[in-house]
Amino acid sequence: MVSVLDLPSPAPRNWLERLVFHGIVFNMSWEDPEMDRQAFNLTDRDTVVSISSAGCNPLNFLCQSPRRLVSIDGNPAQNAILELKLAAIAAVDHDTFFDIFAARRPSVVTRVYRPRLRPLLSPRAQAFWDENLWMAARGLYQFGRMGLFCRLLRRFLGLLGIPRSRIDAFFELRSLEEQKRWYERYAEPRLWGPWSRRFVMCRPLLYLAGVHPEQYRLVDGRHDMYEYVKERVEYALTRVPIYDNYFLSQAVTGRFRGDRVPPYLLAANFATLRRNLDRVQIVNGWLGPYLDTLPPKTVTKFNLLDIFDWMTPPVFEATFRSVLRAAAPGATMIYRSGSYQLDPPASVARYLERHDELARRLFATDRSATYGSFYVLTLRQHPHDVGDLHAAAH
Repeated sequence: MVSVLDLPSPAPRNWLERLVFHGIVFNMSWEDPEMDRQAFNLTDRDTVVSISSAGCNPLNFLCQSPRRLVSIDGNPAQNAILELKLAAIAAVDHDTFFDIFAARRPSVVTRVYRPRLRPLLSPRAQAFWDENLWMAARGLYQFGRMGLFCRLLRRFLGLLGIPRSRIDAFFELRSLEEQKRWYERYAEPRLWGPWSRRFVMCRPLLYLAGVHPEQYRLVDGRHDMYEYVKERVEYALTRVPIYDNYFLSQAVTGRFRGDRVPPYLLAANFATLRRNLDRVQIVNGWLGPYLDTLPPKTVTKFNLLDIFDWMTPPVFEATFRSVLRAAAPGATMIYRSGSYQLDPPASVARYLERHDELARRLFATDRSATYGSFYVLTLRQHPHDVGDLHAAAH
């Protein structure tokens, strides 16, 4: 059994967060692992802390054999997905693992769950999957808030007059020139208009897509959500190769295509994942309080996704101070934002070295097109003590 730590529950969320961010929200992670791989350059000396999301990110890191991997999420349902994946890595062969988590023949999970997977889960994950295994059996990518959003999106594209057969053909194109011609002929004339504006500006729909209310206010307040989504979609369809873009394939067609899948699903990485299982710890809880329990200067890599978009400025600053306290000398931190710019708080920036050129180069290859910016930072100077960090904040 993988080590699982349950931290005390934080103060209750507001009613909207409890309504939208309860149960499975993300059925897959929307961060391009190739960007992260190049930003981190992991070795067997690294300790990685990553937000769990749907477990794709931490498992992609585990393929690279860090010394230790901690995967943390405030939503236990997201960690339950990761636990199920880890149990399958330990207990079944790659074909069965692929059948379930690439949703090739997901119903096989019902045959292996009770005898082989359930005994490897924590009690909390057992209770979750005892009740919700039907979602995995029917294909995880159809369910959760993100699954519902993508089903609605596919229906909406059909109503706009973009048939499934034409979309399928798009994912077989092999050049940006072909993609641009396809977009200009079939997508652009139909995609952008009053109905699309209504779709994009409908907050409940974007909440289903995993856009936190604070994140919606951040992006729409700075950039206008409709124009932002239009720019990101045009980028994804015309400026990065579509052939291996498993993010968009899953979103708009409901399936992966062959072996165009996240790295952790590839047969070539399966033995490495199994060999590294004892390096994983799963934490149910919030990032800042967890980091504050660690010995100082012990984490070398932080994968923070877009969590700062979800935070008020004081919480953003406090969480970053917790990151710096736990960071080893020279530690690397990466995060994303829906906004085109979300700099570190001024109180911690003096301890950090920014790698903006690297971040821009990697961001230009981003296949998911979910975010507006990407940040790569390293610890330049460690604060003398926790008091120094708190003093810098005031």
